Amino acid sequence: MASAKETKASRRAKDRLHHIHARAGIQQDGLRRALGPELRAIWGIAEDAEPGRVREIVLLRLNRVLERFADPLMPEIVWTAYNLGVDPVHGGAGMVGRIRTMVGRGGVAVSERTCTRRFYDFLGSVKNSLDGFQEDLTGEDFRLASRWIAGNVRPEPEEPAGGLRDPVPSVMRMFLDGTVWGPADEAGAPLPARLGAHGDWLCVFTDERLLAEYRAVTGAGWARVRHRTGREVVLAAAGRDVATGVLVNPRPVRGAGIHAALPLSPDSIARLAVRR
Repeated sequence: MASAKETKASRRAKDRLHHIHARAGIQQDGLRRALGPELRAIWGIAEDAEPGRVREIVLLRLNRVLERFADPLMPEIVWTAYNLGVDPVHGGAGMVGRIRTMVGRGGVAVSERTCTRRFYDFLGSVKNSLDGFQEDLTGEDFRLASRWIAGNVRPEPEEPAGGLRDPVPSVMRMFLDGTVWGPADEAGAPLPARLGAHGDWLCVFTDERLLAEYRAVTGAGWARVRHRTGREVVLAAAGRDVATGVLVNPRPVRGAGIHAALPLSPDSIARLAVRR
């Protein structure tokens, strides 16, 4: 259980997220100061980090969360809010001004209000991500971030040789580092679903609304509902005495959803445990 000191630090870090999209966004002077010590510590920003490196890390951390969204409008909305890939003339207009200009120019086919709402959905996911595992950043990550910032262009996945892309690593990262909700017993431990010949499963939902819908349709009466990172759920499944899988967003229809499970191979469990 997190101490009161840790909870307070997390709250301060989450409050500081609102300073990033203000004014000139990630291009603002004093970005390091705007982040505050708690957020810098979570994101792995050294005390003596150069302004350029601070900007790169912020971009990469935000992009890790953005990769979890399938909505094709999200990159346009998010990077406009954070002032990346924006006309320098409008870059200092603040998040509201940048989004208003984007909508006025027909950059997206939705209203300013819708853009703002979706941006705050994204910001909520960034806040949730601060409580989870922060993946190490590599030299290749920094090379890409430097190029995006220098060219004032938005992140684009690079095509591997041959033009093929394997989506599994990013999907797994999205699940492991993201927040999920699931049923728990009185002590707060994940509550397994016992599916007979299909084995035991820990059922989790990537959105509280999906869980509420499932509960309403099925009338499931769990003692508690708890949120965890996907990584914590997988490790809990691996630590049970009986073989247990993880079922993501099960449908409220009998016999459906088993195919959505994440396999738990011994190698993957070993890697997860090391990075705990």
